[in-house]
Amino acid sequence: MKPSDKVLGGRKSVKVAVVQTPPVYLDREATVSRACEKIAEASRQGAELIAFTETWLAGYPYWDEGWGSQLQHWIPVRTRFYDAALVIPSEDTDRLCEAAARARAQVVLGCNELDGRRGVHTLYNTLLFIGSEGKILGRHRKTVPTFVERAVWGQGDGSDLVTYETEIGRIGGLICGEHLMPLVRARMIEQGEDFHIAVFPGAFSLHTGPQLEEPDLEGRFFWGHTLTRAHAMEAGCFVLSACGLMRRPDFPPDFPLLDKVNCGYAHGGSQIVAPLGIPLVAPTSGDTILYADCQADMIKVWKAIIDTVGHYARPDVVRLQYVGGPPSFGTLAQAAVQGSPGVMDRSADKHCVSRQELEAALERAAGEK
Repeated sequence: MKPSDKVLGGRKSVKVAVVQTPPVYLDREATVSRACEKIAEASRQGAELIAFTETWLAGYPYWDEGWGSQLQHWIPVRTRFYDAALVIPSEDTDRLCEAAARARAQVVLGCNELDGRRGVHTLYNTLLFIGSEGKILGRHRKTVPTFVERAVWGQGDGSDLVTYETEIGRIGGLICGEHLMPLVRARMIEQGEDFHIAVFPGAFSLHTGPQLEEPDLEGRFFWGHTLTRAHAMEAGCFVLSACGLMRRPDFPPDFPLLDKVNCGYAHGGSQIVAPLGIPLVAPTSGDTILYADCQADMIKVWKAIIDTVGHYARPDVVRLQYVGGPPSFGTLAQAAVQGSPGVMDRSADKHCVSRQELEAALERAAGEK
C-alpha cells in the first residue's frame, strides 16, 4: 500500500453530489423511479458519490399525530406510509442497485425501511448504502428516533455503526439527531471516514417560534450546519449534509392530514463541508443538486495538525467502548448447529442477505478453517 491509498482510495479528488429534490410523497415505486433519474443526472455531471436526504424514500412524516388524531384520517395515512416503505433487499433495491451500477457511483439514500423478517412489521429510519458495482454495502438504522418520531420508527440496534471501504474511500453516515450523540459520532470517527453522510428532514430552528420547528434561512441550523462542520473537523473528513425539501404542493391533494403538516422548514439547506469545517458549498435552498470536488490533500494537511484517533488521541486517559455488533462467527455457527432460527434470521437481516446465503457463507467459512 502507498501512503496516498489511505485517503480517497488513492484518488486525488472525488466529485460528490447531494440530491435536494422532493420525493413522490408516499409513492414508493414512483420515488424509486425518481431516484434512478437523479442518480443518472448526477452521474452525467461526474459525481461518484450521490447522497439523498433523510427518509427520502418515500417521505418524512411531516404531519402531527397523537391520541387525539381523527381515526378516519390517521388510518389511511399510516397504511400509505406502511405501503410506501422499503424492504431491503427487494425488487425496489434491485432497481436502485442497477441505477448505481450504470452510474458507477456510490449511492447513500435515506428511506423508511420495513423490517423484512417474518412476523415483524417495525419501520425504521434507515440509510441505505449501495456500491458502484450495484451491490448493497449495508444499511444504518437510526439508533434513537427523535421526540415524536418514536411513535413512527423503532430503534436501531447499533450493530451497523460502521464505515464502508470503496474505491473512492471510506464512507459512513448518521441520521439527524444522532449528530447530537457524541459517543455515536466518536464511533464513526474511530471507524475512519473519508466521507460522512449526514441526513435531515430540513434545516430548522427550535427557538424562534411560533411553531417548534421553524425554517432556518440564515445558515445557523445547529444540527445540519454547526454540528456537521464540527464533525468534518473532528473526523478530518468531507461531510455531505443533506437536508430535505418538501413543499405543500408536493403532497398528494387527497392527503388526509394536509392541515396538520409542518413542512415549512423543509426548504433544503444542504451543504458540503471540507475537513477544516469550511463549506465547499454553502447551505442552499430549493430544488437542486449540489456538487463539490473533494481534494485528497484537504484531508492530508488537516490530519497533519489534528489526527483524532491517531497522534491526537489519548487512549491511556480515555477511550471509547463499543458494545454493539453483529453476532460472532462462533455464535452463528452454534446457532446453525443447534437450529436457532432467531439468531440466524436476525443476522441475515442485519447484513441484508437471505438466511440461505448466510448459511452458505457459514459452510464456506467452516470449510476454510
